[in-house]
Formats: sequence, C-alpha cells, structure tokens
Amino acid sequence: MSTSVAIAVITFRRPALLHGLLTSLQAQELPEDGDYAIRIVVVDNDAEGSAKRVLEEFGAGTPYPIESVVEPEPGIPFARERSVALCWNDDALVFVDDDEVAPPGWLKTLLKAWESTGADVVTGPVKGHLPPGAPPWNHYSDVHDSTGKHTTGEELRKAYTNNTLVSRRVYHAVTPGFHPAFRYTGSSDLHFFLRVHRAGFRIVWCEEACIAEEVPVGRTTLHWLVRRAFRSGSGDTISRLLIRPGAISYLLVLAYASARVISAIGFALAGLLLGRKTHLLKAVRRFFSGVGSLAGIVGINHDEYRERHGADGGEPVPGDLAAGAGPESARLADPGRASVADHPDARLP
Repeated sequence: MSTSVAIAVITFRRPALLHGLLTSLQAQELPEDGDYAIRIVVVDNDAEGSAKRVLEEFGAGTPYPIESVVEPEPGIPFARERSVALCWNDDALVFVDDDEVAPPGWLKTLLKAWESTGADVVTGPVKGHLPPGAPPWNHYSDVHDSTGKHTTGEELRKAYTNNTLVSRRVYHAVTPGFHPAFRYTGSSDLHFFLRVHRAGFRIVWCEEACIAEEVPVGRTTLHWLVRRAFRSGSGDTISRLLIRPGAISYLLVLAYASARVISAIGFALAGLLLGRKTHLLKAVRRFFSGVGSLAGIVGINHDEYRERHGADGGEPVPGDLAAGAGPESARLADPGRASVADHPDARLP
C-alpha cells in the first residue's frame, strides 16, 4: 500500500501568498523509489471562508488533491488541531506556513530523510526572502534564516510547524496537540514539540529540506525584532511551566532567563569592543528573550497574532491572527463557550 502523507496548511486572508504556496506544492516531485500518496489539507481560519476563491483555482487535474475546511474559532492552536484531525489516518503530515514557497526537490528531500533516518519528526530550515529596502541589519542577522544552525541528522529537542514532517505515531500519542493558551501569542508549536521530545520521540534535522518564506516589511524593523524576542522567551517559559508545573520548573526557567540577560550583556560588550554588529543583534535578541522569559513566569506574553494585517498587507484587521496588540497574559480558552469546550485542547492542563 502507498504511504499517505498530508501537507497541512492553515491560512487567514492571505490569498496571494496562499496561491504561491499551493502552486509550489503542486510542482513537487516524489522519491523515485517510493510509493507515496500525497494530498494537501487547507484549514481556513477565516469564518467567512475567504480562501475559497484561491482554492477554486486548483480543481480537478492537479497532481495532488486539495481538501479544505473552515475553522471559525480564531487562533492558531484551533486551526492546527483541526488540521491534525483531518490528517488523523495519514501515515504522516507535513506542516508548512501559508507565507512560504517550496522550492523544487523540497518534498522529495524531506521524505527521503524520513525514510533514511527512521525519525519520528523531520524538520528543516526556513530561509526568508527580504523585501526591497529592508534595513541592513536584516542581511547579516539570522532572524529570518535558520539555515546552517544544525547539521543533517542532528537530533533536536524541539521543532516548529513551519517546515516539519510528523509521523502518525507522534500525533496519535501526543494529543491533544495545540494548547489554546497560545491562541494569539504563538508558541503552541513549541509547546507541542517539547512534549513530543519529552515523550521519547526522535526529532531530526535535515538541512537540505529548506523552504523559502516571504518576509513582510513589518518584520524587518527593530521594533518587531524586540517584540518577537520577548514573545519567544515568554512562550518558552509558559510552555515549560504548562508541561511541568512546580517549584523546580520555576527555578529552572528563572535561571535560564537570568542567563539569557547576562549573556546579552556579554554580547553587547563584545560587539562594542570588536565592532561586530552580529554580536550587538544577538545582545538585543537575548536580552529581550530573557526579559520575556521572566515575564512568562507570571503569565505575561505578547499577543502577536491578535491583530492581522489585511489581505497580503494593508490596514490591520482587529481581532484576527497576526501583528500584535501589546503584551497580555496568556489565557486558556473559556470552557463556558461551546465551540472551545468541545475542542480537544480544552482538556489540556
């Protein structure tokens, strides 16, 4: 029998970017010596179903069939959990973001790495395409480029849902997967994969399975960098405290956060003395990551996805999925609302 693999995409009001991703996915080749059945699952997190007009362009005759549903409950964890439910019977699912483009050979490389390593999870790098006129620091920072951070075959303790294959045995065991505490803050994928590693599953890096990402202008500013570093640090702390609550965990994350702040001071001094801009950027990221980690101890995070820029840019659309409305406490979904209480994530601690 064929090995069934679903490529899971969640999207929200980004028709041009979604079209580019789907076009690149339909052009993917498969390993010559493998027998794979590939399909694409799109979860539209817009209650109005705005992705429909894009999906209609990919009808019969495309290499890989597309299944689509609308998940009206706003928030990345709900859309992710819906995609897992739709892929429940597939042998594996591949998570990608709707602002990415898969280069030729990407899927083949990812599948061959899965075959050769026997890993439970295979993840690869994301390389951002910067917009014209991006500030110079973007070109020598790794904030939009995760290539070269690991070597192929290296085992990791975590992963993210921007370029990752997950075997069925993983999402059948670590379920429910995506916690509603991260509805607007991000980091639900970090929380999930930390639990995956804790459950004993192997996460392996594949440097060659690189995917491209379109970087919007709003993510090329130092203001965004500071907010993202804060959010990442806070999300890491909240994830670890959800997984293992207790005094020891609080002490560990406090020590980690303090170490990040101290190392930031070291990088800043080295950058000033040696004139290295990369060190100064690391200092900024580590400092605000450490501050975010400390804030996460008391449940404070940055709601980066509470607002979302309009279709492929434009004015913010309040109450939707991206771009930030300031720091707030990460709250669990309200169990009194039927649409959330019925969701598997509501059973998480």
